Amino acid sequence: MRFFDEIWECMNCSNLEQKFDKFNQIYRNFQSDDINFNSDILPLKEPSYAKFCNVKSMKDIKQNRTNEAFLHSIAHIEYSAIDIALDSCYRFRNLPMKYYNDWLEVASDEIRHFNMIVQKMDILGVKYGDYAVHDGLFIALLKTQDSLINRMAILPRYMEANGLDANLFMMQKLNLNGDKDGILDILRVIHQEEISHVSKGDKWFKFACEANGVDPNSWIDIVRECYPRAFEAKRALDIEHRLLAGFSKDELDRIQKFQERV
Repeated sequence: MRFFDEIWECMNCSNLEQKFDKFNQIYRNFQSDDINFNSDILPLKEPSYAKFCNVKSMKDIKQNRTNEAFLHSIAHIEYSAIDIALDSCYRFRNLPMKYYNDWLEVASDEIRHFNMIVQKMDILGVKYGDYAVHDGLFIALLKTQDSLINRMAILPRYMEANGLDANLFMMQKLNLNGDKDGILDILRVIHQEEISHVSKGDKWFKFACEANGVDPNSWIDIVRECYPRAFEAKRALDIEHRLLAGFSKDELDRIQKFQERV
């Protein structure tokens, strides 16, 4: 298999059935020994969802509090996460095979999460692409495409860890207010499995730091260099699961101090 070329083709495919079939073939073939890793690295241009979604900046997305819109927003995050995992395989070269296996595993999880949500949306009469979507996660890919340290610091360790906090809040809210559309079980699965995704990001962030002589304790500074307002949003942290995913108590204390300053 032409590993990197096939990952690139899969990532940029906008036909969902073809995209997931391509991925399944890549994942199966990755277990074989006949893998060609020779390939140029191409720059990111536009997200694959731009071909079938109305893409806007985050500030231009209007609030919609219906369950249909809520599920659509989660579907968009999970779809974006598929391409994030694929690009993390594609863009960074000469790494241990375990690195590529980890991010293929993450992509497989994200495809399953996306399909779970799409099935629920179908029951509610909604399909992915019916609402406008933001390009915030794709912009994060652009910001981090030249640095494995930055990619692992920003995407799994910052953004996906923020997702743990948000998911925990949403689950608590559904527990209190009722779950007439059966969303809670989906969120529980996503939350549990994304702890492992953050953990993988933590592992490879620390690996990249060690390989490049960078202090992993500089993580907060790395994030704030890309996102100067990072950590200032007032949110309850999912401390238990952040600790399980590799965060230190000191890091969580520092995040909470940023929140207290605002």
